[in-house]
Amino acid sequence: MWSWFRLPSLPDEEDARRSRQLFRMLAAMVGLAFLGLGSSLLEPRNDAKVTLLFYGIVLVWLLGVGIFLLRGRLLAAGWVLGVFFWLLIAVVTLLFGGLQGENAACFTVCILLLGSVVGGRAAFIMAVVTAAWCGLVCMLELRGLLPKPLGPYSPINAWAAVTITVLLTAVLLRSSLESLQRMNARAEQSARERDEALRRSIQGQKMELVGNLTSGIAHDFNNLLTVMCNVSELLRIEGEAQRPAVASLLDDLDEATSRATLMTGQLLSLGRAPVAGAETVDVSSLVKSMARMLPRLLGAGVRLEVDAPEPALVEASPAGLQQIVLNLAVNAKDALPEGGSIAISVRIQGDQVSLVTEDTGVGMTEATQARIFEPFFTTKSSGTGLGLATVRELVSRYGGVIEVTSTLGKGSRFEVRFPRRAPAAEPQRKAAPSDRPPAPSHQRRLLLVEDDQLVRRSLTRWLISDGFEVLAVADGHEALSVLKAAGDIACVVSDIAMPGLDGERLAAMLAEQRPNLPVVLISGNRSPSAAFSASPLRAFVPKPLSQTTLARVLARLLATRPPV
Repeated sequence: MWSWFRLPSLPDEEDARRSRQLFRMLAAMVGLAFLGLGSSLLEPRNDAKVTLLFYGIVLVWLLGVGIFLLRGRLLAAGWVLGVFFWLLIAVVTLLFGGLQGENAACFTVCILLLGSVVGGRAAFIMAVVTAAWCGLVCMLELRGLLPKPLGPYSPINAWAAVTITVLLTAVLLRSSLESLQRMNARAEQSARERDEALRRSIQGQKMELVGNLTSGIAHDFNNLLTVMCNVSELLRIEGEAQRPAVASLLDDLDEATSRATLMTGQLLSLGRAPVAGAETVDVSSLVKSMARMLPRLLGAGVRLEVDAPEPALVEASPAGLQQIVLNLAVNAKDALPEGGSIAISVRIQGDQVSLVTEDTGVGMTEATQARIFEPFFTTKSSGTGLGLATVRELVSRYGGVIEVTSTLGKGSRFEVRFPRRAPAAEPQRKAAPSDRPPAPSHQRRLLLVEDDQLVRRSLTRWLISDGFEVLAVADGHEALSVLKAAGDIACVVSDIAMPGLDGERLAAMLAEQRPNLPVVLISGNRSPSAAFSASPLRAFVPKPLSQTTLARVLARLLATRPPV
């Protein structure tokens, strides 16, 4: 039953506001009509039949307006109510004493009603028409041409007219003020959201510029680290590490190189550069290898505990996992302004691998926990707000989930869970390299494409020490020329970022011209597309690369290559 009196849901918020306002106005008019009826019947000089007829017409008309309103015809209801009320007052001015104060004031309600529901133009039209009508009534009254009033002046009638006018005006003004307040609040909210969007846009543009800058720096830095790794490995291979003093220096060089590698990973994380494609990675081994460098990065006041007792294989990128561990560790360090402990553990839980970082820091409120993964959100004065956002993005990319629990004043716990990858089956034992005949010389000839002379020279030394014959060039166009002249190239090793023809476009051209030719791409700041990695004769090795890693990848590709 009561559902009949409910307003229909309108799609437009402004229409819904006007509908609510008109409904309140209609309800007030119905109440005031009964008030006027009662007061008019109390006046003994009023004709009871005329009074009942007058207020009966008013109530029936208001019911018709309500039907329009309930059917969603808002503008029609506003016009009908405003015009009817205006006509009603116009008739009163003719038949009940001309432009008495209580009669003329009622016109104001009509103008306010149409202005608040229909619009300002309707209110202006109504004001012009009202002024013209009042002028006509005034002229008729001055010339004595008004019809004889139906009843004499009555203080009760005047009180009823003034009461109705004042109360209706108050209802309209209250609704209009509430509407203005809501509109002002929405405008302020919209302005705040616009300002915030502009701030984020500017910040995003800044971070894009920073990302491009850091990506370039990381690329050059990783080239230098590749040379350092090359020198260290060659010195060890040539026996220099047998001397204790030299061995200590090489250990320091390896540790510094590893720390620098982590720092370039942080730079790339800040720039949000893509990480290498997924492969099978042992999370426990990766965490334990990072545990040697993390204490110096975290500082002397932070105690690091690592617990990764068993192999835990996942499908991910080593560089991406390093970014996850690094960002979680740095985030935990920031929560320890006066020092404390950080525990990193790796566990196998059924078909999942759990990576947990716990700290004894300041903890977080629930409001902060709800926003920590938002890009650009940070509680630190100098933070970028990208660390944990990058962690969540990488975790999602590798099919994992991340959960956080924290207690204010007691620390935080971040748990990352990845799908576990089953260990690969043990391959059948093959003949030792010494038992196999040496590979033909044309299967040991490589084409190295690297624009950095220092890196090109360093990688050439590596490959020659591994028994390869190396043709080294500086760009992709030169590589195509060499391939045409020397058709017995077994594999191509190319940097990605090069002027002119870059490594990825070179690989795409070779896929069409020589689809059975293996290609290894290397880079210090970007990864190749998924289309490149789809072929078994394609591989990617991020810089800084080690001689062992490169040799293992080359051996796999050459073994996969179809016989010529």
